[in-house]
Amino acid sequence: MYRYVQNRVLAYLKILLVLTDTICLNVCFVVAFSLLTVNGIVSPQEVQSTNYYSLWTLFNLVAIVSALYLRLYADVTVERLENVFRQTLRTVLLLLAVFTGCALIGHRFIGFFYFLTGVTIMVLLYAALSRFALTYVYTVLSKRFRWSKTVALIGHHHYLASVEESFGQNHAFYHVNTIKYYDEVEQRSKAEKVAQFRRYFEEVSKLGIHDVFLINSPDISDCSQELIMAADYQCVQLNFVTTGASMPYRGTGSNSLQMELPVLRSHEESLSTMENRIKKRIVDIFISSVVIIFILSWLVPIVGLLIKIQSPGPIFFKQPRSGRNNQTFGCYKFRSMVVNRDSDKAQATKEDKRITPIGKFLRKTNLDEFPQFINVFLGQMSVVGPRPHMLSHTEHYSKLIQHYMVRHFVKPGITGWAQVNGYRGETKDPGLMAKRVEYDLEYMSNWSAMLDFKIVCMTALNMIRGEKNAY
Repeated sequence: MYRYVQNRVLAYLKILLVLTDTICLNVCFVVAFSLLTVNGIVSPQEVQSTNYYSLWTLFNLVAIVSALYLRLYADVTVERLENVFRQTLRTVLLLLAVFTGCALIGHRFIGFFYFLTGVTIMVLLYAALSRFALTYVYTVLSKRFRWSKTVALIGHHHYLASVEESFGQNHAFYHVNTIKYYDEVEQRSKAEKVAQFRRYFEEVSKLGIHDVFLINSPDISDCSQELIMAADYQCVQLNFVTTGASMPYRGTGSNSLQMELPVLRSHEESLSTMENRIKKRIVDIFISSVVIIFILSWLVPIVGLLIKIQSPGPIFFKQPRSGRNNQTFGCYKFRSMVVNRDSDKAQATKEDKRITPIGKFLRKTNLDEFPQFINVFLGQMSVVGPRPHMLSHTEHYSKLIQHYMVRHFVKPGITGWAQVNGYRGETKDPGLMAKRVEYDLEYMSNWSAMLDFKIVCMTALNMIRGEKNAY
């Protein structure tokens, strides 16, 4: 399942597993050596003459190669506890066998076999205890803290059974919500079919499900494009499971059978992988922390005083905006206008009378956006991404612009690819908003850390030069 729909908890668990194994295996090595030298079984002076640190380095290298070769930390392994048990046993046996063989060649000393026995016992003891603790995480904590991610499976009852079985019913980190329909749907017109599925997508979206697997049976093959658009409108990622393609089973003997589903995603972008999201989140936390500590700590009092002097009201302006998966959040800005009733509806226009003198400067230099680093730190936004729009604009333009809601598959940003290319400020013409969306989708399809860095540099340059569309 993880190869199709990634669970954040599993990604964090994989990182935690790598860190704990790395630290604890080294602790096992050091403790085994220390216990033997303290009890006089191994002479530390003799071990030093055979280069203790090269032996330690060898142990780490063999452990890394063994884990990589047997894919101990691969997604397909970490996804299921039994796979972790199986690959852990194989990795430990390979590690001990190869390490023993290599150590025999160039690191012989008195008490050498006692040392190998000590390392073997410590490593096996750690493997048993750590995987026993992992059982508690998979079977108890995952349920207690509701770590499972729910996905929806929609399909004609004729084709549903085999695909449903391949998803598995006893998965610690995934729950499958099945929607089954019957023969009468086949008799409906194309418009009626799309309307029916639109109701399905609306239903799962209200339940907080944003990943849907749709069995692409013959009865709906003629309306795939319409179904994608209907799913996009509800911020649902649609995955077509092709029934006509072969579904090879992997695994032999006692291994559990795993079906490799032929899945076609409606949208595929770099930020759909959890690894890239985690990388981006780490950068966001670092940058937002630096800005909050070293810039906002002195900028807020100064700007806040100027705002208060020029007009009564709060220093910050908190406006409901559309976030990831179209979830509403409060977007922070320095207040650049006098307090007014239309702030949540009407965009700023050129020579807008509501804008204060300090507000005009803040908007021209993008300084009014700096409090949004608080949103970034809280995980509601990213430093770079599609700009969050007012709720009224999201509702309006989602009905006018194709694939408009796709931009909500990722977190909104303080700055974005559309903004550095000149598409910012007031958008009276729907065509301008369409260009923004085009740039946003281009960013999502081509995301990389270097593209984010490029956008940040271009934004900084625009702040220095000033932007004509900022008012």
